[in-house]
Amino acid sequence: MKKLVTAIAAAAMMFALPGVAMAAESSQFNSPAGTTVTDTTSGVALAVSGDIIGDGFIHVEVTDKVASNVPEGVTPIASFEVTKDDGVEINGQLSFVFSVGTQYAGATATIYIQHDGGATETQTATVAADGTITIAVDKLSVFSVVIDESTIPAGGATTDTSATSPQTNATVAPVAMVTTVAVLGAGAAAVALRKKVNE
Repeated sequence: MKKLVTAIAAAAMMFALPGVAMAAESSQFNSPAGTTVTDTTSGVALAVSGDIIGDGFIHVEVTDKVASNVPEGVTPIASFEVTKDDGVEINGQLSFVFSVGTQYAGATATIYIQHDGGATETQTATVAADGTITIAVDKLSVFSVVIDESTIPAGGATTDTSATSPQTNATVAPVAMVTTVAVLGAGAAAVALRKKVNE
């Protein structure tokens, strides 16, 4: 019986590994249909969605680069570099949603943009009540996020960041499978231990 339980536990762990790998891979999925990347230092996240043509992906990464048109003495709260594979074309525009936190709700935000060729532009928006800034783009570049904290409404900001938790793009099924297998493995181990104690 002990060998059977051990074999079941080993099999459970073996089947869990592909699920873990699949869940990890899905959180790194670089498709414009729901890609979200979070700057772990600032907590700012960028979610990209839209439509592309061709074989390949949109890639989003946190970067130390700052768009060249950010004014001197101004420090962005986060910068992201968004690129695409060769052969990929944007079909229309992509939606960029920056989750900066509800503490900035109502403030004026400026997204400084530097394109590959060196051209720059800015987009200005008001941070929504849920702590997000939404812009539409048709070119991929470096995006630096600056918040004018002097424009935060007096007494209007909240520190509740629960509404701004970004979607991680992880597929639920593999995570659920891993959890189930882990519970089964733990149960099998508990039965084996109980048998040993009773002997």
